[in-house]
Amino acid sequence: MNVTQTALLLCATHNDLGLIRALKKLGYYIIATGTKIDPLGHNWVDEWILADYSDKEKILSIAKEKNIDVICQCCNDFGIYTASYVAEKIGLPGYDPYETILTLHNKDKFKAFAKEYDIVTPEALYFTSEEEAMRVIPQMKLPIIVKPVDASAGNGIGKVEDAEDIEGAVRHAFENSRASRIVAEPYITGKQYGFCTFLLNKKVVAVASNNEYSFENPYRVEVDTWPADKFEECKDTLISQIEKMAEILNLNDGIFHLQYIYADGKPWIIEVMRRVLGNMYSVLSNPLNGFDWDYWETRAKCGLDCSGFPVNMEQKGFYAYKTVLAQENGIIETIKVPDEYRNFIFDEYWVKKTGDEIINCLNEPIGFLFMMFRNRAEMEDVLITNYRCDLVTMKG
Repeated sequence: MNVTQTALLLCATHNDLGLIRALKKLGYYIIATGTKIDPLGHNWVDEWILADYSDKEKILSIAKEKNIDVICQCCNDFGIYTASYVAEKIGLPGYDPYETILTLHNKDKFKAFAKEYDIVTPEALYFTSEEEAMRVIPQMKLPIIVKPVDASAGNGIGKVEDAEDIEGAVRHAFENSRASRIVAEPYITGKQYGFCTFLLNKKVVAVASNNEYSFENPYRVEVDTWPADKFEECKDTLISQIEKMAEILNLNDGIFHLQYIYADGKPWIIEVMRRVLGNMYSVLSNPLNGFDWDYWETRAKCGLDCSGFPVNMEQKGFYAYKTVLAQENGIIETIKVPDEYRNFIFDEYWVKKTGDEIINCLNEPIGFLFMMFRNRAEMEDVLITNYRCDLVTMKG
């Protein structure tokens, strides 16, 4: 590869550092965008342009002006929308068609696709106005879950158990949807999991599976533990469903991730995505599988040959991260990691520091603690049974 080739990376926060590292390893000149400068990401890239990566036309204009050779998505659904759109407009490699990305990442479009092709997911109703939703949803059997079609990290999601809560949940979902569309579906009681795979020639060649736990915010994953405790029961079903979607949609190589709830003896797919994951997921999936997920995802998105992918379905070891959150808004006074965590932490990353202001405590990570354990029982005892929420104190 010509080392002077230029890559446009759509964001460079802590969640995108693995992509930056991979692009550097591959020899690209990196231009990054974003609406604010992340200090660490800014130091690693070659050029920074202040621009909203969700603005497809703006990013397309930058791509043409800079004569980029490849575009690299980021850890956000709007990043994969834009990357696919720009790639399609100017003929760059590595991405599924824009309409395919919209089908997979928009909850209403995915539900319609899943129903047509018998994908195992809760059947949903979708709405384009509050008035329409309020006419229909009161007739649904409760409990239900109401979601924006295009939000992530738990934004705009609400569980409705009583009829009097419907209006508030509908309004909240619409307020968090840029597309002004929402879905409502039956609430499934069960454990939630993640299932990250790598597709090569439409076949799953690697899997990282994890339990997902939410404590402070019921719709934002706070603790992940690897590997999933129901992996053997679910893997064949989930792999067959992913490969089925890959064939129908003619998907390119790269990450295909889904979230599912295990209930009634089977996995129910609730979300799918074609991008790198949040909460610095690969810091732990890399040692779990023994290869660099970000490197191979970057190769795929740059349109490079992935035939040398280190095919590996094994998951070795027990890993976890804990997202450090505040319990209230305000100014951070102290951050203290409990002594009982120290024996297991092998890395940590801090997004905030003492003196910083927290505006939305349920969705603003202060930091991430990355841990390794000897066995599952030890991991669950430390992080789940003896869950700690007192790592951060606020002034006043």
